[in-house]
Amino acid sequence: MNLFKATAFILLLVLAPAIKAATWSFAVAGDDRTDVTAATIDPTGIHREVLKKILEEIELKKPAFLLFTGDLVYGENLRIPSKIGEQFTAWKSLAHTEVPSMTILPVRGNHEINGDPNGEAWLTAFKPTLDASKVSYFPNQKGFSYSYTPPGHPETVVIGLDQFMPATPHRVDLAGLEEALKKAKADRAKHIFVFAHEMAFTCGMHPDSDNMAAHPTDRDKFLELLHAYGCRYFFTGHDHMYDWMEIGNWRWPKEYHLNQIVAGTAGAPFYPDKTYFGNHDGYELTRREHKQNTYGYILVTINDDAKGDEGAVTASFEKVIP
Repeated sequence: MNLFKATAFILLLVLAPAIKAATWSFAVAGDDRTDVTAATIDPTGIHREVLKKILEEIELKKPAFLLFTGDLVYGENLRIPSKIGEQFTAWKSLAHTEVPSMTILPVRGNHEINGDPNGEAWLTAFKPTLDASKVSYFPNQKGFSYSYTPPGHPETVVIGLDQFMPATPHRVDLAGLEEALKKAKADRAKHIFVFAHEMAFTCGMHPDSDNMAAHPTDRDKFLELLHAYGCRYFFTGHDHMYDWMEIGNWRWPKEYHLNQIVAGTAGAPFYPDKTYFGNHDGYELTRREHKQNTYGYILVTINDDAKGDEGAVTASFEKVIP
């Protein structure tokens, strides 16, 4: 190798880490709690066998971060010896073993309040890691609701929403959400992703009384905020199945729809599919994809060099078991 080629090769090695790949990804998973009706129950409140496999598969894809949409554990129950704080510790230990360097951004599910209604054990377990990830908390929900801009990707903002504050179950902090959306737009975010535990509309099992539809006026304000700020993806769990719903409304432009993607498929017992029942309050719901009795997670891929919205974001369900 001559001097010119050697110098060029060394320069390439030096500069390579600074070259940002145009395409990158993040993962979404949720609902890995154990089944207390089973003959054998995991004492940690976690379906560890399935969650371990899913985290192993996620680690292979090397996503920038993992969103976890709640029901990490079952919570306190007569058939589970561990208190909820101990269950949170077991969950963090498993995650640290399987994905030791990955940024994990969780929100509470309904099972997180079993034994911890005020979220004290949750804050002890998860607020330090959220702090370390440099999230921006909603003013009235520190440790619960927050926004996050991944390092190296300033055009992307992720917003995690808590729906289980004692005074406002099945609802989100609309004022905090609007402020986070305003800031994202002020910072010129091109991609805004929102995630929570409960869905806006049932995707197959939970009735209106057990998701955001329990408070339709607040739910509709939530949907209109996402539309107003150009958010196209809302990730949830709660129903133990995979479902991709496209939400439309006659008031919205024809080219806009909101993708509600449910992936409660990280280990919790499977639910039957009752389809899109309930009061839809004038919104048009279209089922794009649906899978039953399958464990897995969502892989979201972003192309920062895409022109316009088309092809900039893709999402796929990654089946792990069976």
